[in-house]
Amino acid sequence: MNREELDRYLRKITPREKEILKGISLEELHRQDTCRFAKSGQGTYLFEGSLFMAPGEKIVVSRQDRYVEVLPHQHDYIELCYLWSGSCSQTIEGKKVVTSEGDVCIFDTQAVHSIEAGGENDILVNILMSREFFDAAFLSRMPRQGIVSEFLAESVTRSRKKKHYLYFKTHGNNRVGEIMEQIISEYYTGDIGMEEVMESYVIILFTELLRTWRDETKKQASVAKEVQILELLSYIEKNYETCTLPEMGKAFGMHGNYLTALLKEKTGRSFVEHVQEQRLKKARMLLETTELPLSELIPLCGYNNMNFFYRKFREAEGCTPAQYRKEHRNTL
Repeated sequence: MNREELDRYLRKITPREKEILKGISLEELHRQDTCRFAKSGQGTYLFEGSLFMAPGEKIVVSRQDRYVEVLPHQHDYIELCYLWSGSCSQTIEGKKVVTSEGDVCIFDTQAVHSIEAGGENDILVNILMSREFFDAAFLSRMPRQGIVSEFLAESVTRSRKKKHYLYFKTHGNNRVGEIMEQIISEYYTGDIGMEEVMESYVIILFTELLRTWRDETKKQASVAKEVQILELLSYIEKNYETCTLPEMGKAFGMHGNYLTALLKEKTGRSFVEHVQEQRLKKARMLLETTELPLSELIPLCGYNNMNFFYRKFREAEGCTPAQYRKEHRNTL
């Protein structure tokens, strides 16, 4: 199948969607679900793989029915949800998550989630994978380190104690879209060696998701650093008269050496250089706008040593404070 053929196939009306469009009540739909699905230990519906997979099957592709909500449920298999088109609102472990076209969610067997009713253009494709699908041979082909590998290994052994789902904002990742297209097309084509080919594509997909997560983590860390730098500079601007490196390090929970190295990396200036800049800025302002004698002006700028102030001022301005004041007297 090419993409156009696959898109047409995924948009076909399913038997259940026909019932919904004919006006079947939500009560009747929920009654059918109650008869079809067991209850989990948490009181939610339990979607069992045996209802969707034939004996011996380890991986199945299923398009989510539109026009009706899916009540809170769990699975006894690993599920990957890919939004082919439109948008999808879910509540996952009590948190509202709105996915966009191209996004991916992966759920382990302990995740509880529900799905709001989708519209005509909201095409959600589910890939159901039994725990047996992730055998030792499969896991050995995955990257050794990474969030996806860890998630799968812990999900298969049911030892995962923390977050039971992964959400990847991959709507701008054409590579993920191409891989998903191959997986879905391979399944619906049903050619010889289908499951083996799908397994290979799934490994490629998980590797791409791992790379996406790594790049996004780096990006977020970079943004966090930029925000942190602004906070550091703001602190210096407010406290330049008296602040010291140990005090500032304590205020931000950083070692002084790391703090000044971070400032140097991001701004090209050390902590001391930033403090001196603010103090000299204050000195210039007072020289330009007041007649204060230097003996009173210098302490207001954070200096307690006149000789040190003179030396720093001359280094920065190329003249003495008195000469600077004389040259800028027209601003008084």
